[in-house]
Parts: sequence; C-alpha cells; structure tokens
Amino acid sequence: MEDRLAHRPEILERLHQMVDTLEQSVAEGCDAHAAEDRVVEEMRKLGQTVLGQWAQEANAQIQEQVPTKHPQGCKHGKKNA
Repeated sequence: MEDRLAHRPEILERLHQMVDTLEQSVAEGCDAHAAEDRVVEEMRKLGQTVLGQWAQEANAQIQEQVPTKHPQGCKHGKKNA
C-alpha cells in the first residue's frame, strides 16, 4: 500500500490528516458524537481527493487514446472554409 500511495501524495496526505484528527480527538477527550463528526468530515475530504485524482488520471488516459482512435481529430491549425 505504501508503494501505491507513494505515487499519490495528495491521498497519502489526507490519510495522515485523518490519523491526526483521530489523535487530536482522543487528546481532547471528545465524545463519540464529536469524534464521529470529525472523522466523517475527513472521510468526505478523502473522497473528494480520491475522486479528483481519478478524474485527472482518467482524463490523461483518454487524452492519450485520442490520437490513435481519432487521428484526424487532433489536428491543430487553421480551418479551411
């Protein structure tokens, strides 16, 4: 897992923040409801980060496929009327 996350530093940072939130909640003596609220918020942020990473990677993969699937569609330059 560490090797896989090494290529995704944003996700790794979010996981560290989740653990920080856990430790902070324990240190502050939070009740279960407050700790749950904090963890849910961190999970939401993690989900956004993961989906953002997915979108970037999916877009990059599609962009790589376009020239081979549609070679005429990638030409840049002046259109002829």
